[in-house]
Amino acid sequence: MKLRLYYILLLITFATAVNADNLGYTQEKPLLLGIDQDYPPLEYVDNNGVPSGVDVEFAKLLMNRMAIPMTFKPNKWAAIAGDVIQGKVDLAMMVYSPYRKDTINYSRAVLRLYYQIVTRKGERKNYGLRDVKKLEIALMQSRPVVDTLKKSGAKIVVVYDLTKAMTDLAAGEYDAVICYRYQAKYLMAKHHLDNLVAEDLTLTPREYCYVSRNKKLIDAINVELDKMEAEGVMEEVYGNVASHFDGLIIPRWVWYALTAFVFAVMVGIIITQNRNKQQLKKALELARDNEEKAKASEEAAKASEEAARKSEEIARANEEKAKQSEELARQSEEAARKSAEIARQNEQKANEAAEAARQSEQKANEAADAARKSEELKDIFMGNMSHSLRTPLNAIIGFSDLLMTMDDNALPREERDNLLQLINKNGLDLLHMINELLSLSDIEGKSQLFQREVTDVDYEMGQYVAEIRPQLHEGVVLEVEEPIDGMRALVDKKLLKVVTMHLLDNAVQHTKEGRIKLTYYVKEGGMYVEVKDTGDGLPEKLKANLFGLLSDRNTYTHDESQENPGLGLSVCKAIIDRCNGKIGARDNAEDGRGTIFWYWTPTEILN
Repeated sequence: MKLRLYYILLLITFATAVNADNLGYTQEKPLLLGIDQDYPPLEYVDNNGVPSGVDVEFAKLLMNRMAIPMTFKPNKWAAIAGDVIQGKVDLAMMVYSPYRKDTINYSRAVLRLYYQIVTRKGERKNYGLRDVKKLEIALMQSRPVVDTLKKSGAKIVVVYDLTKAMTDLAAGEYDAVICYRYQAKYLMAKHHLDNLVAEDLTLTPREYCYVSRNKKLIDAINVELDKMEAEGVMEEVYGNVASHFDGLIIPRWVWYALTAFVFAVMVGIIITQNRNKQQLKKALELARDNEEKAKASEEAAKASEEAARKSEEIARANEEKAKQSEELARQSEEAARKSAEIARQNEQKANEAAEAARQSEQKANEAADAARKSEELKDIFMGNMSHSLRTPLNAIIGFSDLLMTMDDNALPREERDNLLQLINKNGLDLLHMINELLSLSDIEGKSQLFQREVTDVDYEMGQYVAEIRPQLHEGVVLEVEEPIDGMRALVDKKLLKVVTMHLLDNAVQHTKEGRIKLTYYVKEGGMYVEVKDTGDGLPEKLKANLFGLLSDRNTYTHDESQENPGLGLSVCKAIIDRCNGKIGARDNAEDGRGTIFWYWTPTEILN
């Protein structure tokens, strides 16, 4: 009775486990797998209406391992995504898209797809993403590729029949077609498009995954895919297909012939080894006879050798005595050499002590000069800043006293408004200078300056440009040159804005005509930013120490040729120094006038 009850419980447990593994799919209600009816060789419907292709073969194998009943639901490619999202099918295979990741669940990658550009033979070669401007390029809808081509200036034609696009290209319809590597090889071979040639593109490969609204189904598929990869099943299914794509088809008889050849070679090696053993045995016997004869000769030679040995011992004894005499002479010479070495070392130590004393004296003099120069620069800075602060303060106090001591009707309304505007302008100048002083003090004093975070650099640069555009002089053009693939990095947004905005503002102030260009890209493990203008150019007296703070008496004085130099460049220099970066400026020799300001910081680039 107990044994029967045990079997009943075991059957219930097994049935429950199977139901859990099946995720609710049964023979009556099988899993619906949506496939593209015309996407050879991965998935398609053949002439008999049967779902075919390597995706179909792999899906059958996967669902069989997971014990999930399944049936296929073919449809057009444009409807596949909608079928999955709307629940018309339970599962499909798609290329991973960040734009759909929040509305659908993706599995881990089954394989990776690489892009190629297909052109006609004999025409222009080595197309790169920077060399497709004005070319008419056909491709199936892919938002990242379309965005990249738009930035490069290409004429884009979105097609829905890749086979027709390839045959049209061969007939001269387009300049190029962009598709996946396996598609190009398959279609060129199948349709004998011998006048076409394909080249790889430096685009990020796409991940080919399973997709479903059912997250539990995707999680279970991920577990099984890991097992299949570890067992080599994925490589066996998709690897064979890849070999067909490469044009390499190895018939089974070749494997049989290769096996027979290897077996024959092994038999030949064994026969040769046995023959060599027999020959070696005869050679050993002959060598043994010769050895016996040699022993007899050796005995005779030993007697002669013994006599020679005794004569040699006598000669060795004489030689030993000569060596002892030579050793005594060598030891005497060594003692003399050591005495000379000790004297030389003492002389060297005395010279080193004198050199150390001279260097100490030199360092003391340098420290004294540094202290004197620091005090002198401090006086210069205080004098310059007091003059720069006193100028707007005198204007504010003078104009305000004038307005307070005069009757309301003593001056025309227009003159009173001009005085109030001058008071306001000088107040803003004074506030700007004080803010720069506080920023510089804050940067120099903080031990924890940086608050790095993941930043979309393209977006931030776009915001700076939008903020600065209204300040452009009439007729001046502001351009932005950004990386083709965009840039995301780990940076401090506040410091990035302070430095970049100051360089842009500086260019706007000094450019009355022409253009300003903002460029940024990845360089030597960091981020390089450049602001180029066609403005007034760098004054000669500022070139020697443009980013200095206390270097000479004329750098930051307030005079007619330098309306309000401020401390902005010094703040930028302090920030970049704390970032272990570099900042500089040079004449714009490319345009024949203007200035180029640039900076570089070591930055962790995330894409």
